[in-house]
Amino acid sequence: MFFVEYHIEVKELLIEDDTLTLNIKGTVTDEAINAHFVSKPKLTLYFTNGKEDRRIPLVLENVIPAAGKCYFSGMYAYRLDLLFWKTKNDYLPFEMYLNFGFVDFYEERIPVDVKPQKMRVDNKQYHFKCMGDHYLFRPDKKAILHSPVRRFFVKLFDMLLKLVQYLIAIVMLPLFFLDAVLHFSGVIKLPPRFNDESDSKRFLAYVTWRFSKVSDVVVAMWTIKRWLFKRCFGFYKLFKVQQNKITFISLRRSDISGNFAFVYDKLKDDKNLDIHFILNDHTISYMSIREIIDFTKSCATSKIVVLDEFTPMIHYIDLRPETKLVQLWHACGAFKTFGFTRLSKPKGSPQTTSNHRSYDYVTVSSTFCKKCHSEGFGISTDNVVATGIPRTDVFFDEAYKAKAREKFYRAHPDFLDKKIILFAPTFRGTVKETAFYPTDLFDIEAVCESIPDDYAIIVKHHPFVNDVQPIPKRFSDRVIDLSSESELNDLLFVTDVIITDYSSLVFEASLLDIPMIFYAFDLEKYIDERDFYFDFKQYVPGKIAYSLDEVIDAINKNDFCTERIAPFADMFFDKRDGKATERVVQLLYDNLKK
Repeated sequence: MFFVEYHIEVKELLIEDDTLTLNIKGTVTDEAINAHFVSKPKLTLYFTNGKEDRRIPLVLENVIPAAGKCYFSGMYAYRLDLLFWKTKNDYLPFEMYLNFGFVDFYEERIPVDVKPQKMRVDNKQYHFKCMGDHYLFRPDKKAILHSPVRRFFVKLFDMLLKLVQYLIAIVMLPLFFLDAVLHFSGVIKLPPRFNDESDSKRFLAYVTWRFSKVSDVVVAMWTIKRWLFKRCFGFYKLFKVQQNKITFISLRRSDISGNFAFVYDKLKDDKNLDIHFILNDHTISYMSIREIIDFTKSCATSKIVVLDEFTPMIHYIDLRPETKLVQLWHACGAFKTFGFTRLSKPKGSPQTTSNHRSYDYVTVSSTFCKKCHSEGFGISTDNVVATGIPRTDVFFDEAYKAKAREKFYRAHPDFLDKKIILFAPTFRGTVKETAFYPTDLFDIEAVCESIPDDYAIIVKHHPFVNDVQPIPKRFSDRVIDLSSESELNDLLFVTDVIITDYSSLVFEASLLDIPMIFYAFDLEKYIDERDFYFDFKQYVPGKIAYSLDEVIDAINKNDFCTERIAPFADMFFDKRDGKATERVVQLLYDNLKK
């Protein structure tokens, strides 16, 4: 940890009705800035009402490092009425401070003068006061709720406006169809987002998208199913919550695996529990009526609902207070930014969305991760629990590791006397449909020709990547592609060196003290588009290589910077005892009793 000199000032503050707009600029002064050119300042708004807190990043639009300084500025509009979730109807007074971080410096509630140079406050819904180093907001409940008559006319006007937009879109439908014909005939290039295998679905998706640009009211299958989804949940809320019922829901797996498998194994022998699973990759658009009924009934009648991934449907409904929503987030640590931390970035969650906010608990691997997940999910820090990650328990189970090695070498006997390199990069792109990896930048033939013959390579691409890594025939005895099979964690037990880039695999690898090379040929671009929760160059537990030649050189010289592994593991794992599953199960039992 080092300390930096910084100066931050609030250029402008506006409060109009329920919206706070902040314009902030600042400077960081440190002689090491040029050596850490990939790092960017991180400014976070910290809100607290005494019962809940929130961390929301300020979007920094301009960051300029130069001559030992880093200049930055940012502006964003925040909805004050959407800050809190559990206590939003209490209308409690709340305070706002600034948190600041740069490279490995981080401080909460920084002691800076936040008096705005320019301020305009209407004091209609929120009474505002500057308190030197923080702001105080006092919600006016009557003003926020408005009068019943005003609310009626606001809703009526909104309904009429949507009706007019809808009628205009109906009139323009022939133009939308003509536009679609021109795109699909090749006269005009079709946007890459419309990539469904079915031509008819792609055509209709395009027309619907054009329609939605004119009207908010879109009659499509997903809107009909979402309406049905909400109605079904409303019906099943008439039933009682079953105090012994736990439902596990996953959109990333079709079987009981990952964290779910470890937790279920501890619960399955308890005859007093009613355990239910919903496992498929269906979003609302592809759910059948039977699946909608099963999903909504389970959510309405379960005492605990457990997730392992972002599940958008769960946020269409308001679970009852007695139902607890537990997110067993699939990834270890806090590496790449996600959720609300990616405010204004591609596929980042806007501050106005309800996504993630309804979690009662999120389990993470360490106390260090709590503030990252609190910010990313838009929830209180108290809702984040450092239990550890259940699936990492196998890293402390010698019998399991031996069995995994035996299974691998039985399937691949040629690798028995080899030193194994695991090539496991993450994908590029923002969503599953457009995910890819530039395989030509990892030339397997060049690698195999340049490293000793006793090395073998396992290729393991992210599940989103459909591109096949080219493997030369003459190296087929030294290279295998297991992207479409095998549990990634199990491969670590036979791995001697890992080549990755920005994959969260690094956390699991650090538990086994495996040497790592970070092939980061597009690091600056990746930071601009995605970014990390910590400084990449300072914290990654291995050698950073910016070209394939540097990767090969590191292998040949055994230059892996392994001294960085232990501090990294200490930061991201509070307890390395193989008992994370027990702590998660205890959390579930504690909530069954509430």
